[in-house]
Amino acid sequence: MTNFEMSFDRAAKDYLSELEHKDMSSKTIKAYSDSIKYFKNYKSETSGWETAPNLTDARGFRDALLDKGTSKKTVCYYLGNLRVFFEFATDAELGEDRYFESNPFPKKIFPVIKKSEEAKTYDKVLDADDIKKLFANVRTSYTEMWERNYAIICLLLDGKIRNAELLDLRLSDVHFADDEEPFDYVVIRHGKGDKYREVDLTGISVTAIKLYLKSGIRPSDLSDDDFLFGTTAYHEFGTQRDKQIEWHRGTSVWLSSLVERHVKKVTGKEGFRTHSLRHNGAIMELNSGASMEQIQSELGHSSVSTTHIYAGRLMSKRHRVNMSEVYAVRDEWAERNKEMLEGA
Repeated sequence: MTNFEMSFDRAAKDYLSELEHKDMSSKTIKAYSDSIKYFKNYKSETSGWETAPNLTDARGFRDALLDKGTSKKTVCYYLGNLRVFFEFATDAELGEDRYFESNPFPKKIFPVIKKSEEAKTYDKVLDADDIKKLFANVRTSYTEMWERNYAIICLLLDGKIRNAELLDLRLSDVHFADDEEPFDYVVIRHGKGDKYREVDLTGISVTAIKLYLKSGIRPSDLSDDDFLFGTTAYHEFGTQRDKQIEWHRGTSVWLSSLVERHVKKVTGKEGFRTHSLRHNGAIMELNSGASMEQIQSELGHSSVSTTHIYAGRLMSKRHRVNMSEVYAVRDEWAERNKEMLEGA
């Protein structure tokens, strides 16, 4: 290990320790830790540690993320985290104890996000036929992780939960109806703003989750407190190795990419990630008669004005009829899924 790599590791350890002392939330600390780890993996795989992190490394890291299809907003998020980390590592007040001489992440290398691109998530709307296809449990040629992907899609559309909320779900957070509790729901323990809420599930999500659990994709020896949608894949920056490791929480990029591939395979439509499906789920609710206040509660928004952006406006009467047909297909496939569970 070179002196530069040792300095990087020491700076990362000290920086994350400082965040803990400042009572930063565990999610914030993890976000910084992930950004630092991704950059280290990238530099290790490309230029190596014979030199200190520099502007060329930073630009290469940015371009590698963009080439993977990562959104500009997410790229700016990673670069922003790294800029703040290196501000700590290059602080002149540390004197001879500072870890590096200069910050390799100037703001000028951040991708420029146009207003039209910022609104892109809210502009991407699936039509009724596309949503019917996503609710239909009909395997495509991409079958290895079908049950997992199908359950995730149903939860995003039907439960309208956030990317991070889905990744944080433990099996113990899923409550299926029984003699004592007649409702199906999931518990979101740490939503945006660290808020707790409960999200009701309809039959499509319930049966999709049960089929996923029955598939064996989630190892049977895990406890109820382990992640519901984890992975055993060994990931490094930009790659996925064959090596298998213990079941662990996936990253937001991993989940969004998984969803985008699945939606494209099933519908042929590109660019639909986790946030897009949550948005489309809100549109479905509004155009099926739900009140804005009800949708606000389901989405976990603190302001109804944000919900207005998500749900948009009422569609024409013809399109609202299409949405009612979508719910009919959803419920039909919930019954078919139930039959699969009972017949398996």
